[in-house]
Amino acid sequence: MGAWSTSVTGNDTAADLKTEYTCAFFHYPQAEALEQIEAYVRGMFDESDPEEWCAYVYSLADFMWKKGILTDAVKQRALQMIDSGFGLELWAESGEKTLRDRKKALEKFRAQIVSPMGPVKKIKPNVHTEDIFTGGDLIAIRLMTAGKTYGTKHAAKYRPMTEETFQSYDGKYVLLQKAWSHASWHSALVPEIADFWAVFRLFDAVFDALPADITPDRLPEARFGSTGLPYLMCESSMFYFKKRKYQLIGNFPQPEPPPPPSGRCLSDHRADHVYFGISNQWWDPDAQLLAAMSRS
Repeated sequence: MGAWSTSVTGNDTAADLKTEYTCAFFHYPQAEALEQIEAYVRGMFDESDPEEWCAYVYSLADFMWKKGILTDAVKQRALQMIDSGFGLELWAESGEKTLRDRKKALEKFRAQIVSPMGPVKKIKPNVHTEDIFTGGDLIAIRLMTAGKTYGTKHAAKYRPMTEETFQSYDGKYVLLQKAWSHASWHSALVPEIADFWAVFRLFDAVFDALPADITPDRLPEARFGSTGLPYLMCESSMFYFKKRKYQLIGNFPQPEPPPPPSGRCLSDHRADHVYFGISNQWWDPDAQLLAAMSRS
């Protein structure tokens, strides 16, 4: 365990487990979540490793208290460990000052968990848990260029365009086809929970109105700057697609993903990232989409 402070959460184990606590309490009823957490932790270490066990017991009590769900059983286990001095010999090896600081941190933590909790707070993993759309889905989304600047560092160098032309695209449609999904992270405790990113194929076409009778095989592909491929990876969140008034046109044969470059991460080097939630002087999703089109 790597510790960077004497607090009950100032270590790598507590930080890693916090993510798993979030997933467990999000996915399971409370009693089952606690059972799953306990079984998961005991698969790695137990009371015979005081350093790691303290990190687990104290961080769990801290997490549950801050979320307004601390049970008496979890609280009492933490209090018994504090009052018995469990694991303090390890801190004593680092000197009197470190031991004194640890005892003060535990006193503060003890006062915290015996004090009244706040209201129950919502628990939700801070990742994109929804795997949006189905492979092969053809989707139209509206461009949102009004009031934006095209000359971002990652757009203008690939396709010159005046601000007037860029803003004239506002409200028009581009087409995306769901190519595949990428999970950048999976919960070890709840494998069903992952951080999903959606990968789409972008077509080199802009429509004034929602296109009808369009199929992917009749459309040229766009080409993004760093890859030269038509694929973009974005947040797997329906929020951004609803904001752009998306329309599902139909489902067509799913494109075959290109092989990853030799020795490279296949998620980062087959698709450029396009962040629909970010728009600034460096990155803008509409500028990136249009810069990938009509390239010589």
